[in-house]
Amino acid sequence: MTDHQLLRIVFRIILLFLPLSSCKNKQANEISFYYWKTTFSLSVTERKVLDNDQVKKLYIRYFDVDKETLQDPAAPVSPITLDSSVKKYEVIPVVYIKKRVFENIDSNELKLLANNTFKLVSKINQLQQIQNKEIQFDCDWTEKTRGAYFSFINFYRTLANQFISATIRLHQVKYYNRTGIPPIDRGVLMYYNMGEINSGPINSIYDKTNAAMYNASLSRYPLPIDIALPIFSWGQQIRDNKVIQLLNKISASHFQHDSNFVFVNPFRLLVRHSCFTAGYYFMENDEVKLESVSQDELIFMSAQIKKYARKKFSHVIFYDLDSTNLVQYEKDIYKEILRTVN
Repeated sequence: MTDHQLLRIVFRIILLFLPLSSCKNKQANEISFYYWKTTFSLSVTERKVLDNDQVKKLYIRYFDVDKETLQDPAAPVSPITLDSSVKKYEVIPVVYIKKRVFENIDSNELKLLANNTFKLVSKINQLQQIQNKEIQFDCDWTEKTRGAYFSFINFYRTLANQFISATIRLHQVKYYNRTGIPPIDRGVLMYYNMGEINSGPINSIYDKTNAAMYNASLSRYPLPIDIALPIFSWGQQIRDNKVIQLLNKISASHFQHDSNFVFVNPFRLLVRHSCFTAGYYFMENDEVKLESVSQDELIFMSAQIKKYARKKFSHVIFYDLDSTNLVQYEKDIYKEILRTVN
């Protein structure tokens, strides 16, 4: 064989693999969403966003796992009901597990929990003929519960031949030598809920100062990670300077034309008269603290993440897919965030 013939063969091999490499790189950076309701049924607004951003993958909360007391066995709570439209997407089941589930639990109970979790995920999948290649666990484990949680993941892995991901909190990234590294294939960094929920002025969903305390740790975390960013809003009902409950899916628009409330500033309201609003009861002189993440803040935090991250993220996942969240942002914000991060 001549050198010329050899070069032609090598060139053909390179051409053969170029399309594959291009496809791989194209798929590497995608927009995804968490879906966190008990019934999967997309609204017109939700469908438009998914179509506009060419979303192929959804991380869908299948059920929670909890127990009423430490003595009770852990059990699934509020499993989801899926409609046939879910088949349009690649589905990643997410199982949210309360950290108290892993307190005072032995090996046999962990095996049983893994088995029951696997069976229920499989049952939900079978109803819509879903075949998932990945499962994600969402648990804010601690130093005390990490052993049990990590064992649970290993038990689950023996039952399911699947890629396993898990959510990672910022403190678990910064202090991974203490909190441990879960036995998973990939983590998803939850870049939100950074502060304490209290009556003070700090935004508990995202605060630039709190974020700065953790950003430098991103490059040192030994697992590959994706990023989850907040597009949700909520309120805090405050009485006598104490938060008495969270007000989910609440924003300023719920109060703008309600004479029972007066805005003290753009993020704080005072209750003038006792009333029911948006399904919640408010007493006179209660306060409402509104928390959300603005479009400018999303772009800023994305730039900060890019500055400190070790590698590009294969997915940017927004929490969560809901019309009340989506209408707060411009149409192409999610694509802009993806470009900023990568």
